[in-house]
Amino acid sequence: MRCLLALVLALWAAPTMALPDPPAAATFDQVKGTAADGARYYENSLVIEAPVEKLWAAFTDIEVYRQWAVPVSAIDFRLGGAIEASYDPKGHIGDPQNIRNEFIAYIPGRLLVFRNVQAPDGLPGKEDYSKTAKTLEFQSLGPSRTKVTVSGMGFAPGKGFDQLYAFFSQGDGQMLLSLKKAMEK
Repeated sequence: MRCLLALVLALWAAPTMALPDPPAAATFDQVKGTAADGARYYENSLVIEAPVEKLWAAFTDIEVYRQWAVPVSAIDFRLGGAIEASYDPKGHIGDPQNIRNEFIAYIPGRLLVFRNVQAPDGLPGKEDYSKTAKTLEFQSLGPSRTKVTVSGMGFAPGKGFDQLYAFFSQGDGQMLLSLKKAMEK
C-alpha cells in the first residue's frame, strides 16, 4: 500500500480523499486532545523494527521516500524546502493539485516539523490546512527499533478544521502502518 504523509506529508491525501481500510492485524497508538487555546491535536505512534537512520531517510531522501510513499515526488530537504507529491501516477512535480509540505524546523534524526503550503482541491477543509502544523518524531528504542510519532496540531473549531482533523487523525496513522510495512522488509 502506498501512502503519504499527506501527507505527509504527504503524505497525505489520495485523489478521491478516501482513507484506505486499516489492515486487520496492525494498529497504531493514538492520543487526542485539546490545547489551552481550544485547538485540537492528535498524536499517532507506532514502533517500527528499523533503525532511526532508515526511518529518517524515509522522509528526507527522495529515493527512499519513493520506495514506500509515492513515485511522483520531490524532496528539497532544508529549512524552507518541501516535500511535494502527486497521487496521480501520471502527475508531475509543479502541478497545482499536488500536495506540498514545507519544512519549518528539524533536529537531524529526531524531529521534522512542517506546514502545508499546497493541497489538492478535493481535500476536505483544504482552506484551513495551512493553519495547522505537523511533527514527525523518531525515538530510538535500540539499534533496530524506533518509535515514530506523527502529530497534527492547530485544528481550531469549525467545519473545515473538523474535516481535516477527522481525515488526518486517521490518515496519518495509516501512513505509519504503510511505513512499518515497507521498512520492516
